[in-house]
Amino acid sequence: MIAAFSGGTLIFYAYRLYVGFEFETPVLNHGYVPIIFLIPGSMQYTIEQFLSLEPIPLGGLKRLYPTFFVILLLLFLEWKFPHLLLQSMNQSFAGAPFSIPEMISAIGCVYWVGTFVWMIYQYRMILYRNPNKEAKLGVQVLGMILKGNITFASFIFFSTYFRWHTGIYFTAGLATLMAVVAFIGTEINHELFKDILPGLRQSYRTSRILNLDLEKLQKDLDYYLKVECIYREEDLNLASLSEKLGIKDYQLSEYINAYLGINFNRLINECRISEVCRLLEEEPKANLLSLAYQVGFNSKANFNLAFKAFKKVSPSEYAKSVGRG
Repeated sequence: MIAAFSGGTLIFYAYRLYVGFEFETPVLNHGYVPIIFLIPGSMQYTIEQFLSLEPIPLGGLKRLYPTFFVILLLLFLEWKFPHLLLQSMNQSFAGAPFSIPEMISAIGCVYWVGTFVWMIYQYRMILYRNPNKEAKLGVQVLGMILKGNITFASFIFFSTYFRWHTGIYFTAGLATLMAVVAFIGTEINHELFKDILPGLRQSYRTSRILNLDLEKLQKDLDYYLKVECIYREEDLNLASLSEKLGIKDYQLSEYINAYLGINFNRLINECRISEVCRLLEEEPKANLLSLAYQVGFNSKANFNLAFKAFKKVSPSEYAKSVGRG
């Protein structure tokens, strides 16, 4: 709703410029200034609501603090230096020097662009290195929203700087679109996006590992699996391995799922079965159950089930084939 309100307010101020209407109270003529600071935080909050599987706490609205600061600043200027707010938008676009509110709005546009450039960087794993093909349409929509906001803020900045009326009206049209999309997204519970949200949300979960050095993580994982052979530990689990790697268990799980294409249990069982096969090639008549316990399996049933899942034959059948070979 905040994003929809912001877009609607910018439309109103663009219309004021078009018809030449001015308020008698000077500070009201510059109501668009805090809105420029409001949009980045509100859109960021709205996008996180779209992507997250869990409710975003209201603490996330701390991004709106710059808006409150600008409102207080304008009220202070109205109280102490009202002459600084007397210049109207029409006077500005008629060639008057840049006013204090215009300078503040320019800073707001830079803040706006910076926020969404940061979000593109923050979601770069989703946008540019996304292994989830089902999220393709959702990724395109997300990219359009992020880049659209950068375009929107840039148009406001340059239209104000060059006194370009058409640019302001164009941004008003974009604001209309933004307001409609924001209203649809918040009022009808994402119905428009119900087909693209699941894949996009999964990609968002995966993106929580984007702050990790993935190359180092893979090297460390290879070390523990191929050198230390940590899979031989019978009680090995996701939490204990992630602790050794120095990351959270959900990060390790998401890395294995997204970049290795399997889950944790399958990865460990694959390592165990590979070693059993290697040992059988060295000694085809070795005791299968002893080998199973040696590589980390805790029961014969689990060993047989895992072995057949990987090799499509039972351990005994595999041992016989190796012996014949």
